[in-house]
Amino acid sequence: MQDDPSLNDEQLEHEIRLVGDLVLAATQSEGPMSDEAIDAVLGLDGSDAAPVDQPANGAPDQAPPTSKAG
Repeated sequence: MQDDPSLNDEQLEHEIRLVGDLVLAATQSEGPMSDEAIDAVLGLDGSDAAPVDQPANGAPDQAPPTSKAG
């Protein structure tokens, strides 16, 4: 079978590589990894990451309100 360029998805390959790197780092960690350690494995310097209360797409978090049982 010849290489079919339509089957090449560079973004997907990059994401798979990142997940693999993260899994390897997690298996070598003696406990839970800090956010900073995860960012370092993913190649983020902090300015690229979205704030915790804001998704990466830039939209405010739209979590549904919670109801309290009375």
